[in-house]
Amino acid sequence: MRCSRHERYIIKVILEEGEKTATDFSHISNANQYFCYLEREGILKSRWGIKGIARVKYRRIANLERAMKFLGKSYISLSGGTK
Repeated sequence: MRCSRHERYIIKVILEEGEKTATDFSHISNANQYFCYLEREGILKSRWGIKGIARVKYRRIANLERAMKFLGKSYISLSGGTK
């Protein structure tokens, strides 16, 4: 399984904050490509929703075990603690 820093960051944020959309990661160019890869790997799951007046896809963790395996032993919480 390949693993880029953007994919690891997306998983960390979703684990800590819950559902997110690609617009929540505006600093990552074309975040949808990372979301699509993570969905194909079975790590994320999506649902359609409304954000403002736009129709968007919300992503959430589908398989916590796979997400943790994808992150590996180097997972450090964004709040500073280790998990």
